[in-house]
Amino acid sequence: MTNDTDELTVLLRAWNGGSGPAGDAVMALVYDRIRSLAASRLRQGGGRAAIQPTELVNELVVNLLQADVNWEGRLHFFRTVQVAMRNILLDLGRRQSAAKNGGGQFRVTFDAAENQAAEESGDAEVLHEALSQLRQEDPRKADVLELSYLVGLGHEDVAKVLDLSLATVNRDLRFAKAWLRQRLQA
Repeated sequence: MTNDTDELTVLLRAWNGGSGPAGDAVMALVYDRIRSLAASRLRQGGGRAAIQPTELVNELVVNLLQADVNWEGRLHFFRTVQVAMRNILLDLGRRQSAAKNGGGQFRVTFDAAENQAAEESGDAEVLHEALSQLRQEDPRKADVLELSYLVGLGHEDVAKVLDLSLATVNRDLRFAKAWLRQRLQA
């Protein structure tokens, strides 16, 4: 991992300096990892997504390559990837819900089964709001949770990226999971 992370850091700096080829090289370096994250994220959604992992990653890559971002490092990059992935899926859920519910047309009847996509989209939005609230209250714990579960890094890798001890990562992760569980059950 060290060689890849060092190479990623160098490429992100070059990309900040305006090197278009560096952006392409960043994407080539992390594409497989991001695709794996996308597949995992879609499986977490129960397998009902109307998008394939490759489609999700391709849309994400296009967005990242077109974005004017001053990359601060690996953590910033992967946090941006997970937020962008989550936003793409939320937008897709909203579009599916809108289309399923008449695309803005007034409906007289209500059928809970027809609105399942809207509920799932709502669950994702509740999770997004809870994560945002955790970030406001304790950014470090939010980083640990996001890098571990949303980006898919192991505890040791999270510790390296955030320059924390493994014990701190484990404590922060236990706290963040309990905090999130409490918010989602409320």
